[in-house]
Amino acid sequence: MKLSIHQTIRGKPTRCQDATGRPYYEHNGQRVNLGWGWINIDAEWQDVFTLITQEGLATSAELTTENRKEDNFVSRDLVMVDIDSGMTIPELLADSFYNAHSAGFYVTPSHTWEAHRFRIMFRLATPLVQAADVVKLNKMLMRRYTQADAACKDATRIFYGTPNCVACERTDNQLSDASVTQLIDQYNVWEATEMARNDSVVHQPLDDWSRQRILDLLKSTYVGEYAKWRDIGWGLKAGGFSVADWLYVTTGMMSKKTPEMARQVWQDGKVIGRITMGTVIWFLKSRHGQDCLKREIAQDQHLNPNGEILLTNKAVLAADRREKAAIRRMIRND
Repeated sequence: MKLSIHQTIRGKPTRCQDATGRPYYEHNGQRVNLGWGWINIDAEWQDVFTLITQEGLATSAELTTENRKEDNFVSRDLVMVDIDSGMTIPELLADSFYNAHSAGFYVTPSHTWEAHRFRIMFRLATPLVQAADVVKLNKMLMRRYTQADAACKDATRIFYGTPNCVACERTDNQLSDASVTQLIDQYNVWEATEMARNDSVVHQPLDDWSRQRILDLLKSTYVGEYAKWRDIGWGLKAGGFSVADWLYVTTGMMSKKTPEMARQVWQDGKVIGRITMGTVIWFLKSRHGQDCLKREIAQDQHLNPNGEILLTNKAVLAADRREKAAIRRMIRND
């Protein structure tokens, strides 16, 4: 089984703030960077289970470099579902889907016997090599376990280990290729239905804050699927955004699309057509939550590309403005 581990992070690190209010993480009194320092390993399942439940190592997907982000995703053999409330361990052990398909569970560092918190583990018969498929599988598993933490769905998500775990179980079950394919197919049908339904939704005109928020969220969200990326571009065009905005968000949404490719997609889209801003707004809410475009939730926030921390550093926002200005200059010079 292939995955990445972080040898410095054992258990759950503590979230802190520096003097400027900027968040960071500490472990044993030392700062840790959740996005860097990842090492790929290839190990037997029983050894991986020990690394997580005894040594307490944090794990993620197999990566191309030590930088944990979706652009560097290679494969995922092990997916997990976080349960923070609504289900107890005895209820899990009586669950038919768990007993048929899961490779086990372990309690998380915040678990108590009054408030059960644990992580369900699924070992795939064949690793997934498309980040988008990992997201789809995670979402369908969370629809199966409605008590799950909705944040734990991206392809390179961290899962913290539990040193000297007091309650855990390992099985030899694997989630079969047929089961994975069925779950992904079910997600594709559901997503296509929802996107088609939202294309016809009429939205109120967007103010400047909402437009900027949409761009920041899109740039922070890796898509990796041509059709979805294309539809988002056409939705932005229908919503009155510019080609410079489209080039700006593409740098974060896709890893192998050049400015020329993005311009061609933009030119092929129609201002008045089947794809509307409803597609874009639905996509963002499905990835970041129903409240992601509410000003009171997100005021003055900027998403870190690794997804863990929301930065409020004005210098970061200024850097994004400079990047968009550079893109506009590049367009004018073409």
